[in-house]
Amino acid sequence: MEAEYVALSQACKDLFPLLDMVKELGNAVGIPVDKNTNMHVQVHEDNVGALTLGRLEPKRMTPRSKHYAIKYHWFREQIGPRNIKLVKVDTHDQLGDIFTKGLGGVPFRHLRLKLMGW
Repeated sequence: MEAEYVALSQACKDLFPLLDMVKELGNAVGIPVDKNTNMHVQVHEDNVGALTLGRLEPKRMTPRSKHYAIKYHWFREQIGPRNIKLVKVDTHDQLGDIFTKGLGGVPFRHLRLKLMGW
């Protein structure tokens, strides 16, 4: 679970500057961006433990996660104010598996079609 949680933290670390840049670009081209403007952002996670820990209040820990480095917990404070949703993705629909695992014919074709948008 720790590796998945670290990956979730890293994904948010890469995501937050992109969200800020989109808001600044909106202001630069004359699109009004204020506190009522919301971007609907979803972060997909397939590990239930990392998902549960990511959804906890910023100061709460689980018995197994209290030893994780504090540098990985910072993103939980930003999830609520930035209206980011952590969403469970089924293991069979995990698109990254097509690049990282040796899949059989049926799972490969299923993920290939999903990746192509069909």
